[in-house]
Amino acid sequence: MAPPTLPTSLSPHVCILASADVQQVLEGAGLPPLPEILQCFSPLPQITTRTTSLTSVPHASFALRFSDVVEIENAVHEDEEQRAGRMMDWMGSRISQRCQKWVDMLETPAPDGAKMWRDRTPWWEEVKRCVEGDHVPSSSEGWNHPVSLILAVTTTAANPLQALQDLASRVFDFPPWVDITSLRYFLIIHPSNSPLADPIAEALFNAVKKQYGLHSFLLPLHLPVDPLPSPVPVPALPPRLPTVSSLDSPSLTPQPSGPGGSSISPSPTPPPHPASPMPQAHRPPPLTNKPPEDRPQSPTVHSGSTLRLTQDDIQQIGRFVREFVTMSLVPWMEKCVVEWNENYSSSRRLPSRLFSSTRRLFGASATASSPATPTHGSSPSVSSVTSRFTHGPNSSVSSITSVTSVSTMGGGQVNQQRRLAEFASILGDYKLAISVWETLRKEGRGGSDVLPLLSAPSPALALHADHALSTLRGPQPRQGLGFEAPANAQYRALVYAVRWETGIDRQEFLSPTLEGERWLVKAAYSAEEPPTAILYAHAAFLSELKGGRRRAAFWYLIAAEKLEKTGIKPLAMYFFRKAHDLYQSPPPKELSPSFWESEDRSPTQWAGFPSVLPSIEHELGRLLYTTGDTAGAVKFFLSLLKPSAPHGSQSHPQAANGTVSPLLPPPSRDKVYLEDFRVAFKHFKATEGDAWKKLGLQLPIALCQAKQTRVRFPGDAVEGDSAAWEKLEEDWAAFWSSHGKEKLGRSGRAAVNETFWVDLVLRNPLDTEVTLSGLTVSVRDASAKDAERNPDFVEVEVIDDVVLGAKDTRTIPVAVKCTRPAALTVTHAVYDFISLLPVTESLAVRGRRLNDTPVQRQGKVYAPDVVIKVEVEEVGQRLHAHFVDDRHLVLAQGEYKHQRVWLTNSGTRSIGELWVLGGEEDELWLDGASTDVPEASSSSPPKSEVLQSSNSLAPRQPYRISLEAIHTAPQLAPGDEVQLPFILHAAHHGEQDMSLLFVFRENDDGQFHSTRVTRRYEVRPILKATTSARPSASLDQTYIVNVEVENITGSSNIELKQVSTMSALWECSPVFPPSSMVIPPHQIANVSLGASPWTGGVGASETRDFVARKIRAVVQEDPIDPSEPPPLDLKCTHVAPDSDIVPLHTPATRHFIHCGRRTMTAQATAASHPDIPSRLHRSIFPLYNPSTVDVVLFWELPAQKRAGHILLQGPPLGAGHAALRELVQAAQNMKVKRSMYAETQRERAAILEAVRACDWNREDDPVAVFVKDGTVVEHDFRQGPCHVPVTFALRNLSLTHPARVTLKLAENPEGDPSSNLLPPPYTGRLTQRKILEPLQSYTTQAKLWATRPGCYALDSWTVETEVGELASPPQAHGSSAGPVWRSRQLRYLQRPQAGDRPCVTVVDVGRLGQS
Repeated sequence: MAPPTLPTSLSPHVCILASADVQQVLEGAGLPPLPEILQCFSPLPQITTRTTSLTSVPHASFALRFSDVVEIENAVHEDEEQRAGRMMDWMGSRISQRCQKWVDMLETPAPDGAKMWRDRTPWWEEVKRCVEGDHVPSSSEGWNHPVSLILAVTTTAANPLQALQDLASRVFDFPPWVDITSLRYFLIIHPSNSPLADPIAEALFNAVKKQYGLHSFLLPLHLPVDPLPSPVPVPALPPRLPTVSSLDSPSLTPQPSGPGGSSISPSPTPPPHPASPMPQAHRPPPLTNKPPEDRPQSPTVHSGSTLRLTQDDIQQIGRFVREFVTMSLVPWMEKCVVEWNENYSSSRRLPSRLFSSTRRLFGASATASSPATPTHGSSPSVSSVTSRFTHGPNSSVSSITSVTSVSTMGGGQVNQQRRLAEFASILGDYKLAISVWETLRKEGRGGSDVLPLLSAPSPALALHADHALSTLRGPQPRQGLGFEAPANAQYRALVYAVRWETGIDRQEFLSPTLEGERWLVKAAYSAEEPPTAILYAHAAFLSELKGGRRRAAFWYLIAAEKLEKTGIKPLAMYFFRKAHDLYQSPPPKELSPSFWESEDRSPTQWAGFPSVLPSIEHELGRLLYTTGDTAGAVKFFLSLLKPSAPHGSQSHPQAANGTVSPLLPPPSRDKVYLEDFRVAFKHFKATEGDAWKKLGLQLPIALCQAKQTRVRFPGDAVEGDSAAWEKLEEDWAAFWSSHGKEKLGRSGRAAVNETFWVDLVLRNPLDTEVTLSGLTVSVRDASAKDAERNPDFVEVEVIDDVVLGAKDTRTIPVAVKCTRPAALTVTHAVYDFISLLPVTESLAVRGRRLNDTPVQRQGKVYAPDVVIKVEVEEVGQRLHAHFVDDRHLVLAQGEYKHQRVWLTNSGTRSIGELWVLGGEEDELWLDGASTDVPEASSSSPPKSEVLQSSNSLAPRQPYRISLEAIHTAPQLAPGDEVQLPFILHAAHHGEQDMSLLFVFRENDDGQFHSTRVTRRYEVRPILKATTSARPSASLDQTYIVNVEVENITGSSNIELKQVSTMSALWECSPVFPPSSMVIPPHQIANVSLGASPWTGGVGASETRDFVARKIRAVVQEDPIDPSEPPPLDLKCTHVAPDSDIVPLHTPATRHFIHCGRRTMTAQATAASHPDIPSRLHRSIFPLYNPSTVDVVLFWELPAQKRAGHILLQGPPLGAGHAALRELVQAAQNMKVKRSMYAETQRERAAILEAVRACDWNREDDPVAVFVKDGTVVEHDFRQGPCHVPVTFALRNLSLTHPARVTLKLAENPEGDPSSNLLPPPYTGRLTQRKILEPLQSYTTQAKLWATRPGCYALDSWTVETEVGELASPPQAHGSSAGPVWRSRQLRYLQRPQAGDRPCVTVVDVGRLGQS
């Protein structure tokens, strides 16, 4: 490891106190002050020092810092916090003044300049020079404390000895915390124009050595020289913060008593200057001794970093500086290190430490152990304030005695141990220095900032740096609060960062072990000052050198934001551009070329970081706009109008006048970008005229969706679902395929003088509102070459204003009319973006990729672009359809509504055949001219009827409209109009679309054409109806069906006109006589119906067999034949309060009920059997399940004269016996073909599970148990206990299967502690068995042995049921055996239901008689 190289700011600080004659001599020779002259000879080459072990340490260069003691006195009294703030402001002002020149220099294509700044940056060099030029002592460290004091006089003085005596006796105005342990050195300058001869000057020098010691030097110079010698280039002096003359404490300099006073003060202090971060020109600049204006006789002017000295003078001064360092300064520092090391070692020895600990723990006095003041030896050098700052005449070295205390001196942290560490570091005794620095660090007195400069690279150095920075800032506030460190902490952190970056080798500093660029970022922290921003910038520069481009871009971005806040815009723009370039540079992709071909992507395609780049570009645009580059700002703002990233955080820019309030929602990022573009572009057009046309501005987003743009002709519906229209056209094709070969012609041509529309689909990808003006399309004649846009025979609509909301998609129709037959091409969409920027978007779509030839397959070859073409021809067959009343329609659920469609033949040929198709769920009734609403019959029809149903799920067929019934002629001639009436039944609540497709042609041989019409309407529910069923205990009916109807309107009474039921196996009758049912708002009405079996119809058993056969084919994966279910008879029963009954066999009512039932069955089937294709449902499942009971509710709103009906799918009645169980078991056990696809096995298992759970495989307990409740028995218990009869009724609810029933009564039941009823003491026969035939009832008697009066609970019984089926036995000759019982392996166990507690009451009449 190479020896460490300390930064210049850590070199010895030498203060110079010169007499007035020295300044006069130098000014007369055109030279700067003495400290600046001596600074030009630093650093010294080839200096050797020694360690405490007398080991020589060679130094390739040994730096020194020279300064004027008067300047130090003026600066040291300034408050450190104030000075740090001024220092940061001063550096910021210097950066602001020079940044434009730096940026121009770096951006100018100069090879030499680029090479010069390849590994360094000018702004960092400026900050380094400012930090290294700081020479004012600090209370926290001793690097700037004076190490030596040079007292300089010349032989031109009237009395050089007296002048030297005055300088030696001067009291220095330093604060108490400044360590003045320093070497005092005496310098006598002997110029050539001195009145003293050389021998006299030598005698004077000998007298000085005799009086003040050997640390003296006689410096002969050839000054002044006429003419002045040629300027000699010297190193530039570091800039220094101008001093503030107003001090916080009074000056300790004694005032002269008068002309004859004994005290002679030095040259007067320069007049005070106001505190300012900018340097004040109260004296000539460093190394530039330009003569004052009042002395024009000066022959030459000194400028630049040069000195006008002869070679002899340069050699003499160099000899003095080297002799001063090698003969005086270094030996004195070595002596101090040796003596201080002895004190340090003695204080660290184990016995003394134990002794001091013993005294501290066992009663030592506070005075003896207090380290408040330093204790010196027997010959103290500091006895008072005066003697502290005054050295004896025979002492050139301050007394270095044994120091037993390590406390800080005068409130600072600079003690003897720290000075020992600093001197050892300067002399190269790194072993001792590291040891002392470690001790100081452990004691919390600093050292963490210096250890990284001296130690070998290791992960511990990063911890030292973190500790040094955290010690500066102190405790941090809780998370989430803004915190900015004080100015002094910011400045000290900056000083540490500069020292680390300068003193540590760059290769080691940037190594993965140290990662020194992160140290600079931590030193910057959250400060907003320009120097801290430069820290981020230099960290980014170093990270870029390492190859960490993303991290460098991020730090460049932070630096630019901080500089922008401070107003340093040129450098902020430069950093924004650097970050932008780094974020746009693609990462290296070492992938196979086949990857890019398979993904159809280009290897060079790289979009950067879309969540970061827009913010950078926005800041660049704002900076360009504020600096006057409006054209550049417009380009940046326009490039920002891009779709936002779908992922990632949405970072919003700050508002112009501050940050966004956290209480308000953040503004849209796109909204800010769009507004900035609008303002900038509007200003540019207003100030520059037509210059914007030369910018070539192109909108980066496409608002027109070319693939979705369509041409719409008259008769094409605008609204409605496109899938619904395709379904209607497919239904028509399927229907007409069995009648003829004519196809439905597509409407793809426009007619002359007929308006057609180009439906532009505009999608706003921005998260803000966008306004377009002058929206139109460009239409050209395809047959003409070089056709002009929008020829004379084409009229194109221009839409003034179109507003697109955020992320909004709208379809804007643009009307086009052509006055003659032509082939037109719609090429572009034209509009003005936000009424400022003209935009033209192509409506062509890229053609398909070609793969026909080997050449096409090897590359990417596409067919020509597909453009929108429109053929305009003479008008032919045209039919326009629209509703007569197109107002917003609001219907009640189930309401009948009359509607009329106006049909107009706008073509040139007649229409002789007209068909109409409705939506799949639309319930429409068209019957020529008859559109009567189903009303009650006046001829008192019977209250029951039989309705024959096709029982098929087949969709409705298209309806052919008889033109003779609605028109006066069998054909609709050109120009004729006709109204088509029909009835709409609003069966489904919610927003609905009624879609009608009219298919027409001229004659039987003509081609079919179509037109569309749609109507949106809203259906609101007014009734909430539910049905339920329970077994009946009465022998007159098997079930009780309860219909509950609730009026959910808020203000209308609803009259329930009629309740009708439909079932293939059950007949319903009212339990109570019907009465008028008017339901007030939010009230409920109940209708109870008794259901009994009905066997008068046909088709029930055939329907079950049909379903079983088709399900067997499904589970066995056999082909499904296209046969449909057999017809089914439905028993219809009507319950009405009067004789006005609406029969269900009327065509309109029957049609509506069939449509409603088909919709319900189709939806339920699709939900229950999703794995069976829907096209096969009509061939597998029937429309009705014979076991169900459907309910039709006819309602009326008398006040509004509105009526309608609601169809309810009721519950299935009768017991089911798993009719498909054997099919499912056989399918599970059968051998099937093995399939390599797991999806096939899963689908088959899902089909079997759906069949097992469907209604056709329903399984129920067929036996209903009824216990007679409420019986009261009177008995005189004086005669003893009695028997109480209990009646049990058992009913088989199955329509097809017998049941074997076993009733068991508990012998000694236990009572329920929570009930007041007594347990039933059954007696007699406790087990009874019976075989119940289908629908058979059985009543049995049981007995209770009542030993005391009370209420006995009739529970503690169980009923075991086994379902069987009757099979005929083999008939032998001459035998007549009955049917044989065969079990279906279905068994059930039934107990009393929870909460159902029938009871019998036994009353003691004997006790009543006595009372």
